[in-house]
Amino acid sequence: MHKVNERLKREAKLMGQKTFLQYEHADRVKQLTLELVNQPSISGTKGECEMVDTIVTILQRMDYYKSHAHHIKRVPIKGDPLQREAIVARMEGDPDSKRGVLLLSHFDVVGVDDFGQYKSYAFTPAQLEGELKRENEGFLDAHAQQDLYSNDYLFGRGTMDMKAGLAMQLSVLQDISETPGNKQNLILVAVPDEEMLSKGMFAAVGELHDMREAGWSFDACICSEPNFSSYPNDHRKYIYTGSTGKLLPFIYCLGRETHVGQPLEGINASVMAAQIAVEMEWSEVFADQAMGEKSPSPTCLRIRDIKESYDVQTPNEAYLLYNVLTLATSPDGVIHKVTQACETASERIYQRLVSLRSAQTHVPNGLISEPPKPRVYTLEHLYKLGIDKYGQTFQGVYQDVIRAVDIEEEDYSEKTLAIARRLSGYFLDLAPFYLVLLQPPYYPHVHLDKDTDRALLSVVRQVTQYALEQCGEEVAEKTFFPGLSDVSYCRSSGNQKTIESLEKHMPLFGYDYHVPLKEIANIDIPTMNIGPFGKDAHKRTERLQLSYSTETAPLLLTLALQKIHELHSV
Repeated sequence: MHKVNERLKREAKLMGQKTFLQYEHADRVKQLTLELVNQPSISGTKGECEMVDTIVTILQRMDYYKSHAHHIKRVPIKGDPLQREAIVARMEGDPDSKRGVLLLSHFDVVGVDDFGQYKSYAFTPAQLEGELKRENEGFLDAHAQQDLYSNDYLFGRGTMDMKAGLAMQLSVLQDISETPGNKQNLILVAVPDEEMLSKGMFAAVGELHDMREAGWSFDACICSEPNFSSYPNDHRKYIYTGSTGKLLPFIYCLGRETHVGQPLEGINASVMAAQIAVEMEWSEVFADQAMGEKSPSPTCLRIRDIKESYDVQTPNEAYLLYNVLTLATSPDGVIHKVTQACETASERIYQRLVSLRSAQTHVPNGLISEPPKPRVYTLEHLYKLGIDKYGQTFQGVYQDVIRAVDIEEEDYSEKTLAIARRLSGYFLDLAPFYLVLLQPPYYPHVHLDKDTDRALLSVVRQVTQYALEQCGEEVAEKTFFPGLSDVSYCRSSGNQKTIESLEKHMPLFGYDYHVPLKEIANIDIPTMNIGPFGKDAHKRTERLQLSYSTETAPLLLTLALQKIHELHSV
């Protein structure tokens, strides 16, 4: 669609027809994007700390912050070994008012190992472009090659996701701060760690909660994550009025060991893991539907056995980590779907084993031992079995197992695995079985409500109309941003039932993993997403379309802020 619009613009100019509007500081957005991209800020590294310095330097170049430096606040992530910080910067156009709109972004990026031989150029788009134009090894596919020579795309890590969005916000923030008679209050919130665990957003939520307690109210939050394609080769532009939720089912497989010379005498845990992967990968059963939209299907993030060395015993333990995106389904609902998939996997393993044993055994059927069939347990079910088997003392065992991993393990996958292994050690007599848990993090699905957020939805429609009529861009309204976003933590979408569900199925919830649910409920900010356009986020071919991202998207952001301000100025 963007190619059609560009052709229409050129033809309109040639024919003397209407000239579409362009953002007057497009060059500034590009230069800010380059400045931000040039500072590496891979999630989980000190680069995120250095990026805070870069952003503060950019803010301090603005006239407003030269005289209001105290309005820039660096908010530390409590207990963070890297000492990372979020930025919350107020721009008070009306110091007598404590109403404001948030501009939300993240400044961390994923790693660059996928760039291969071009890894050293991942954060220098100009050099990367030169190297890519010289290569002949097929590093770029045909679409990326075409974009490379179009002079309309900026290649490099973070160009699309999401330093262009932050650059756009910084530029618009400067515009509004320099507007004579400005009465808008804006709060720039830029956070680290979004690509991993959203600890930066949790820190920012704490600061926003404190502002709320001090009398501030927040009319809306506009995030500027990039447009994500809804299907392969989808090049449309969107404004999102919500964000997809996310859960991480963790499936521990405890098999029954056997010698490799007698494979039919046991259950290989690797086979259990492989079979559940077959049942869940791309499964339409997990495709959530809401507001006329459909979530992406689940995909496996990790699958492995836990065998530490070679021998001729079959693997007895394995596990999978699955990414499940939600639009409406609760944690209980996701757990139910996973356990059903495990039941199906168990039945198929069992039937195949029965068939093979019958075909290869010459003993009369009545004397053939019954092959093992994997059971399926949730964490709640296994806990109840423990109480039945060991009495109330098992409650203390369960608590001790969870507390122990807080110190011994480094990440949530390893901690969840340690809990699953230690608890399962009390039920070896029940093997083989699947144990279904949830691993952090948890992202709630959120969206604007058609009744309570009617005015903001009207703003979105005004912006899309403006995009078409004044900018020559067809921008569609879409409810759920599919790429996950920190806006999930701006608005209270959960309830006590959700919390109870997480407590049942996510053993680290409330122990080593905390979501600031009370603070989120306190700030409760409706959100939308107006961002740049690019392609291939989290891929080596990540790139930003310059024309839309620097010339059009900033105009849409500016108009949205103006319209939201007008809603509360009457």
